Amino acid sequence: MAQSLGRRGLMIAGGAIVFVLLAIWGGNWFFVGRHMVSTENAYVRADISLISPQIEGYVRAIPVAENQSVHAGDVLVEIDPTDYQARVAAARAALAEAEGARSSQQAGRALASADVARYRPLAERGLLSPARMQQLEIQARQAGGGAAAAEAAVQAAQAQLEQAELDLSRTTVRAPIDGVVGDRQVQLGQLVRSGAPLMSVVPLQSVYVVANFKETQIENFRPGQPVTIRPDIAHSLRLRGTVDSLAPASGTEFSIIPTDTATGNFTKIVQRVPVRIHIEPGQDGLELLRPGLSATVTVDTRE
Repeated sequence: MAQSLGRRGLMIAGGAIVFVLLAIWGGNWFFVGRHMVSTENAYVRADISLISPQIEGYVRAIPVAENQSVHAGDVLVEIDPTDYQARVAAARAALAEAEGARSSQQAGRALASADVARYRPLAERGLLSPARMQQLEIQARQAGGGAAAAEAAVQAAQAQLEQAELDLSRTTVRAPIDGVVGDRQVQLGQLVRSGAPLMSVVPLQSVYVVANFKETQIENFRPGQPVTIRPDIAHSLRLRGTVDSLAPASGTEFSIIPTDTATGNFTKIVQRVPVRIHIEPGQDGLELLRPGLSATVTVDTRE
């Protein structure tokens, strides 16, 4: 009898414990868990700057090495400036010549205008023939047109000089942002052309996460909601972030060949929408993140 009562008591106690645990789990799911939306389809990203020259020439120096930290304005590549220095000298000579021609034309215009002013009173008193006066006025107008053309030539020469000086300055390729050099493809002595990739600068201090959530998960997503980020590079690492924005379309819409559901047989596939996650700065472990690494993201959608 006592033994059966003891077993019954243990069963009741065990049932009570199970009930309490289920109640705690259910309460936690109702108040917290059902508001947590997670995905493993998340990756670290950064706005990487692809460095390319704006002019053509032979590479004279590469002051930076692969994986080296650089600051905005640091020299990355130097292109041989000899040809561009010669172009600047030629443009300066052309500008000086145009300015000389302008001075000559302006002097001619001034002389022609003075002649018109000096002889007009004589023509008005009948001491100068109308034909001669008309000839002086035509000469003055021609001199004015020549001066205007000379002024335009000076402006064109000035523009050519500015372009030559700009091209000369572009022989030095500088870092546009702070970051780390990666994917360095350029070599000494290489002939580089405008737009050819030289290297990349990766801003490791401003990385973010793009999480691709299913369309059935993002109904309650709002900018500013707290996010927990678990990078795969360190399973014990937890980083704080916030929802920054949702993409204006699903990932398939931005693919090279978008899915066309109006042709052939139809199979419904749940689409994914990229969500940009801002990572709060100053956290321990941020230095481990690299663009391309994967992570698990959990968004807290509670109001």
